[in-house]
Amino acid sequence: MVKAVGTVCVLMGCLLPVCQRLRLEREHIAQLGALAQALDGMRRRLTICAPPMEELLAYAGRTSEGTVHRFFTALRLEELEQRPFAALWDGAIRSSGLSLSREEQETLSQVGQVLGACGAEEQCDSLANAAETLRRCQTRRREALRGEGRLWYTLAASAGLLAVLILF
Repeated sequence: MVKAVGTVCVLMGCLLPVCQRLRLEREHIAQLGALAQALDGMRRRLTICAPPMEELLAYAGRTSEGTVHRFFTALRLEELEQRPFAALWDGAIRSSGLSLSREEQETLSQVGQVLGACGAEEQCDSLANAAETLRRCQTRRREALRGEGRLWYTLAASAGLLAVLILF
């Protein structure tokens, strides 16, 4: 009985970190989709009625949730007189808890350099390009997770079984 409990504990000890890593990766993939969706919503809103920046960002915050919502609510527009919008946007990227790769961060940062600084058409193009890039990153990560996830589980289970064989 003790060996059975020990075996289960060793196997779970090997599998739990893999489960945690895969859960974080799935959250990251969902976050990329939510960011792309929020940027698309902003682009549509900008095309339809060209609202002021405060209203556009408030709309994006209302229509998103989780870390994406925190990103849009972390933008402190009252500081616009002291700092440029691009700096506020980059600060919100860092402080909101978004888990982005360097490419994803640069893509989102480029949007902050265009919003409010260019005409509506350039802003819409930037939002559309960023949303498309984030969707490509999401697809790439999803495909990688599909293949690597099975590999990670197999390696963790094999390591656990090897540990069981050595220990017992």
